[in-house]
Amino acid sequence: MSVSVAMAGLVVAVIEITGLAGTLALLVPIVLLLIVILRTRRPPEPRSEKATAVLRAIPSSDTPPGEAAPREDASAAVAEERALEAEPVAAESADWPELIRAAEAENNQAALASLYLSFARDEIAAGRVDQAADHLRSSVRSAAKSRFAAIQAEARLELAELARAAGDLTTACEHWQIARALFHDLKQKAELGETENLMRKHGCPTDWVLNDF
Repeated sequence: MSVSVAMAGLVVAVIEITGLAGTLALLVPIVLLLIVILRTRRPPEPRSEKATAVLRAIPSSDTPPGEAAPREDASAAVAEERALEAEPVAAESADWPELIRAAEAENNQAALASLYLSFARDEIAAGRVDQAADHLRSSVRSAAKSRFAAIQAEARLELAELARAAGDLTTACEHWQIARALFHDLKQKAELGETENLMRKHGCPTDWVLNDF
């Protein structure tokens, strides 16, 4: 009897060991696969807090601010709201290249238009007019893609001033004319009047100036 019990005990022990080994045989490959995946996977490069904060403050290109509405539908309230939204990004000692890279990664053309304009103004203040002109042209392109009319108008005014300072009044008049048309469509009367005054002051063709709303 004792032998049979011992034999029975031995059989049970063998079955238990076999069951544990089988479980380990199933679990070990899965654990190893997870370790390989975790080691080979590179997490995305974290965006700085400043870049995140600035980009959140800029509307995405899915809902572009400053879009020129049809003249018969635009109201003074809507125009005023869009003018406020069109303010370029202001950030003390901003890392503009970093912010621009972050906006490019998201393909946020409205943000790029505003960032390039702010970057250009910093470059103008530092006397780097060639770099500023490049950034302003980038701002115009992104503003056109996102239909961000108010920012495009501001960038055009900056380009006009650079051209005027360089003695190229023909190019300056062209930029003023486009900015005037944008302000006209946005029903921004104050900016429209200032732009038309610049055109008259510098002898731009008077037939470029619209006198009606």
